[in-house]
Formats: sequence, C-alpha cells, structure tokens
Amino acid sequence: MSSAARWWLLSDLHLGMSDDDPRNPGKVLPEFLRRKVLPASGRRKHVVFVGDTFELARYGEDESLGRLESILARHLDTFWALEECAARGVELHFVCGNHDVELARPAVAARLSALLSPRDPARVRVHPWMLHVPHVLVAEHGHQHHSLHRLPEVLRTAVNGTDGLGLPPLAAWHAHPSSSPLSRAGDVARACVASELAELRTRGAAYRALLQTESRRLALDGTTVRELAHISRFRTVSALPVAATRMVLAAAGRSIASEEAPAAAARVAQTLTAHGSRVAWYVSAHTHRALESDLDGCRTRYINTGTWCSDVRGRGPDQADRGVFPYAVIKVARDGKSTGGLRYWRPDGLDG
Repeated sequence: MSSAARWWLLSDLHLGMSDDDPRNPGKVLPEFLRRKVLPASGRRKHVVFVGDTFELARYGEDESLGRLESILARHLDTFWALEECAARGVELHFVCGNHDVELARPAVAARLSALLSPRDPARVRVHPWMLHVPHVLVAEHGHQHHSLHRLPEVLRTAVNGTDGLGLPPLAAWHAHPSSSPLSRAGDVARACVASELAELRTRGAAYRALLQTESRRLALDGTTVRELAHISRFRTVSALPVAATRMVLAAAGRSIASEEAPAAAARVAQTLTAHGSRVAWYVSAHTHRALESDLDGCRTRYINTGTWCSDVRGRGPDQADRGVFPYAVIKVARDGKSTGGLRYWRPDGLDG
C-alpha cells in the first residue's frame, strides 16, 4: 500500500555559533536531507526536529533573532538544505527543547519560517510544547518531565519567550559558573521556590486559557491537554535528592540514568488512550540516548531520537561508532496504519 505521509524525526543537533563539534552535525544534516528525505517517494513529507536543534535559550527577543540568524549563517549548508526541503514541499517542524526554548517567541518563529520558506512560511512550524498527529504520533523534547529542566509555564514562551519566567534549577546552577558553590546553591534554592510557585500558577485561570488555545492547535480536547500538562510536576523534595545523587555519581564517573523508556512516556500514552486519542508512536529526545521500546500498559511504541552532537550517551551503535546518527522514520499508509521505528543514518550510505 502506498504511503500517504512520511515523517522523519531527529533531535539534539545543538547547532551554535561555532561548528567545532567533532561529529559535525551541521555538515552531516544536509547530506541526510538531500540523500534520504528529498528522494523519498510520497507527496506529504515531514521532517521533525525534536528539540535542542539550536543553542538558543534565555535571550531577549532582539538577541534571539540575531543569534538565530548568526547560527544559520554559520551553518550555511544546513540553511540551504532546509530551504531546499521547504521549497520542494517538505514540511519542517521544530519542537522546542530546553536549549532552544526561545524559538517559541512569535517573532523568532516567524523569522525562522520566513528565512527557510520565504514563498510559503506555513511550511515551517514551531511547536512550543509538543507536536500531535492524530492517531499517529506525539513528539515532545522531554525536558518537561525532567524536574531540573522543567518550565512549568512552558506555553508562556509562545507569548513572550522566557521573559518573566524563572530559570529551572539546573539552569540556575550553571548561570554563574564563576560564583562560589554557596552562591550557586542559593540560586538553585530560589529557582526551586520559583518552580513550585509556577506549578501553582498553571492551575489558575490565565494558564488554563493558554491550555485551551493549545488544545485547538493540538487537535485534542481541553481535558486531555490539561491532564497532559500535569503529568509531570516540579517538587523540590524529590528533585534535589535525585540531583545530588547524580552529581556524586557523575564525579565518580558513573551514571544512574535509565536505559529504559521513562515512566512519563507511558503516562502520556495512557492518557491519550483513555481519552480516545491513542497514537501509535510517542517520540522524545533530551537524554541523548537513542532507544526504541514498548511502553507499559498500552500499545504505543516509544522512540528516543538520541543526539547528533558529540555528547552521545546510552548503549546504541552511535556510542561505539560516532559515524552513525539516530533518527526515527514513520510511514503512514492511506488506511491510516503506520510502520517505522528507530534507524541510524550513515553518511557512507550503509545506514539501517
């Protein structure tokens, strides 16, 4: 049966103002788009960047606009390849992560669309929280389920970026690296208080209005969206002990990070199923660990798209061979059934 739509999903390129990453994601991506995406059959083709595509966080509007343009100018091959995709009918989706949250600013999202697809800006879309394709997939970066990176009021970023939002605790720790440990600990404590207060505000009328608007964009009913928004929550009493344990183990060269699908992924899939909106695939990123697995308690398949930068984690083939790059592909047939899974791109053409 011929394909009605095809989706490619990848994440965590972390393109910044330089191109000194030894893995060269900004040079590999254009090859992938021109050799894998553009020649593929089908009229409805989509490429989804599942967060942390750019190093673009915690800047004001003017700085964000200037930095975005500078990053694209620094990675001209990537810019030209994305522009070519849009010109040839490929829809480009950018899901915001914790490193490129400012993409959600209306002015920045509009500039990205205008730069990559000047003739038809609607071909380039920015998703501040998640992407939902009914009955097919949900994609979100995943930092919203990690307390130390979580922005409780994430939808406010699509109004005015991070203006007025407090730093997540981990960002607060790294904000002033030259300060004393005691001063940085104070910054974290204040960030924890701010996150707790922000969680309370998400229950208020103002944020409920943002969720209602988001429900229309996601094509999900308001109750479902509210439940999804509150699947994870920042709690100081649980977040800080976990963070302290991770820091101690990291100092010893060890990690407690799981190689299994996160519990939050199953809760998202179960919530959608309970409201009659089951999807075949739940895709996230953030951990830099490429993974495909089943989810407990539902028929949704989990994929983590790993990373294209050099900070590879996990046990996939990209850990042993930095010349392979993880991505997901999902093909949707005309009857709505989908097939696909986690794949690995090799510039030498021997990808799986």
